[in-house]
Amino acid sequence: MKPFCYHDGKILPTEKATLPVTDLAVLRGYGVFDFLKTVNGKPFLWKEHWRRFQRSAKLLGLPIPLPEKAVREAVAKLLAKNAGEDCNIRLLLTGGVARAGLLVDKPLLYIFSEPIQPLPGKVFEKGAKVIRRPHERVVPEAKTTEYLEAVRQQKARIRAGAIEILYVVEGRVLECTTSNFFIVKGDRVITAREGVLLGTTRNLVIDLAKRAGIVVEERDVSEAELAAADEAFLTATNKNIVPVVRVDDLTIGRGKPGTVTRRLMTLFADYMARH
Repeated sequence: MKPFCYHDGKILPTEKATLPVTDLAVLRGYGVFDFLKTVNGKPFLWKEHWRRFQRSAKLLGLPIPLPEKAVREAVAKLLAKNAGEDCNIRLLLTGGVARAGLLVDKPLLYIFSEPIQPLPGKVFEKGAKVIRRPHERVVPEAKTTEYLEAVRQQKARIRAGAIEILYVVEGRVLECTTSNFFIVKGDRVITAREGVLLGTTRNLVIDLAKRAGIVVEERDVSEAELAAADEAFLTATNKNIVPVVRVDDLTIGRGKPGTVTRRLMTLFADYMARH
C-alpha cells in the first residue's frame, strides 16, 4: 500500500506532507500521537485510542483542532485510498509554530496511514528477548513524541537480538519503548500501573484475562519478581501479545512461551476475529 497523510482538509502522499521547521515538535519535541490499526478494514479499538489521544493532548495542554467525528471522517477517507487493505493509522498532534520559541500557538493535526509490518511468526511461537535500560519517560501517562532514549538505544537492541527495550528505574520494572510489559507468577498476571502509558492492547488483555477468571494485579513490579517470574509477555497495537523468554541474559521460566501467555494469546486472537 502507498502511505497517505491527512492535514488541513487535504489528503496527499505522506512523502509530500510537510511540517514547519519552527513547529514545537521540531524545535522542542513537543507533541503527542496515537497509533492504531485496522482489522477487517475497520479501526480496531477506536474509542479507546481516541480517549487516550484526548488525554495525552490534555496533559500537554494541546487543543485538538477537529472534533472526533471529523477525525473519523478523515480516517475513513484515508482507508478508502487503501482500497480495503488493512493498515496502521497514526494521529499526530504537534505544538504548532512556536511563539517566542516555547509557547504553544495553534497545534497542527496530521493523520497518517502506514503499511502494517507484521512480526516474524517465530517470536510468537518461540518467544522473544528484551534488554533492560534505566529510564522513565517524561509524562509517562501521555503518548508523547519524545522518544529520545528509545531511539538512542536501537543499535544496542539490534545488536542484542532483542525485540524491545524494557525500562527499569530503581528496581521497578516499568514498560518497553512501545509496549506494555507483564509477568506471570503462578496463576497471577502482574503489570505496572504507575509511571507507564496505559496501552489500549494492555487494557483489553487485562479485561480478557479477568473475564476468563485469571487474577490480574496492577501494581509496581520489582526486578526481583521479574527474575523469579514463570512467564513474561508484552502487549502493543503492532505486536498483539508477544511471549518474552529472555531479559538480557536472564531466562524467564522454562525459556519458552508459558501456559497463561498462550491462553491470553488465544483469547486475544478470538476477540480480534469477532471485532
